Amino acid sequence: MKKKILASALCLVMMASLASCGGDKDADTSNKSGDASTGDVSIRWSWWGDTKRHELYNSIADKFEEKNPGIKVEREPNSWNDYWDKLSVQVAGGNAPDMMGMHVQYSSDYAGRGALLDLQPFVDDGTIDVSKVEQSVLDTGKMDGVFCMVPMAVTTASLITNKTLLDEYGIEYPAYNEDWTWDEFAAAGKKFKDATNGEIWFSNDWATGSTNNIRYWARIKGEEAFTPEGDIAWSEGTVAEWLTMWKELRDEGIIPDAATSNEDGTLALEQKIFTTRKCAMHNVPANQLYLYQEQMPDDEIILLRQPIGNDGSQGAIIEGAHWSISPKSSHQKEAAMLINFWTNDEDAVNIYKMDQGVPINNELASKITADLSESDTKCIEFVQSYMEVASAYTPAPIGASEIDTEVKNFGQAVGFGEMTPEQAAKDLTAKAKEITEKNKK
Repeated sequence: MKKKILASALCLVMMASLASCGGDKDADTSNKSGDASTGDVSIRWSWWGDTKRHELYNSIADKFEEKNPGIKVEREPNSWNDYWDKLSVQVAGGNAPDMMGMHVQYSSDYAGRGALLDLQPFVDDGTIDVSKVEQSVLDTGKMDGVFCMVPMAVTTASLITNKTLLDEYGIEYPAYNEDWTWDEFAAAGKKFKDATNGEIWFSNDWATGSTNNIRYWARIKGEEAFTPEGDIAWSEGTVAEWLTMWKELRDEGIIPDAATSNEDGTLALEQKIFTTRKCAMHNVPANQLYLYQEQMPDDEIILLRQPIGNDGSQGAIIEGAHWSISPKSSHQKEAAMLINFWTNDEDAVNIYKMDQGVPINNELASKITADLSESDTKCIEFVQSYMEVASAYTPAPIGASEIDTEVKNFGQAVGFGEMTPEQAAKDLTAKAKEITEKNKK
């Protein structure tokens, strides 16, 4: 079953090429890798996540060091927001980590700045073994025809939901493999708010989230976030509708006030309003289900699809993350060895299992099936079902991280009552267009 997921899912995540990767495709990287046999090689590994993920990845680093005694792994874990803020500064300063996590939301941005190394030489010399990975999976790591990213796994967006809470207050909701509309979502939220006397929010606030949320709404409206040429494709009216909808939900007390949402975005998983039972839903990648279930053993946590348009229009997309190497790294080969370890070492895969979604090594993915938790099994079923309605999308252009910051800023401005949705939509669109034009020069 996992192989079926990999083959079908990752075909959908075809990254339209907007830029080129860094590094000379034909360069000899061996002189940059140092001599691990001397025991003095240290590589930096950077990733985003929560406390539980940090524990898992530290265990993987420990296991890698155990099997490669000449290499020391310096770990740089961060939360999602802090990770991208820090990485942009590191790349600009020529001090990027040797091995770093990359997301499709930002891959064009970093590839276009020459911040991602061409990994093909390490595939050719056998340092990174991709023989047990579907070609469609590998193709998601190409930018402008250059293989500069190795997929971590495959996942999809979801609404992680406290089934126990919804059942307790008599709220109806669809099955994991069924759709519901935004009107149905809002109606359920109103009923939940009334049933709980407003003491528990129905959902977190998407309007103060990432560009992917606007992308999802734009697709429902028959638009896209970006064009293949790297321009803004969403309309002001579409963004205004999005911000207005969430303002109404906020004003009705169905979602949190702006101050609470702003704080929630900075909290560790175990401290978030969802985890502490202060809201019933939270939009996160499906592969995070087990993390929340572990934190909430007394509640049943499930996955639901994101709402579709009231006319039945679908905006579902496939999410995914990758590993990349910095062209500035002095130890590129050792970093490539760590990527290979993540991909092909049974001990490593048995540690992270479904943390990023379905592992890309077909053989090892099949081996972990019997050991999966109930949460991971639910995740596989959910992802497989969502693949039937999800589709590919145009990736963000150079400047994506700047645009993402503006999306958050203007969403918060509306939340705090500093701007109307219409003014925020106008100014955000203008700012986003300014960013894309600037980065074309």
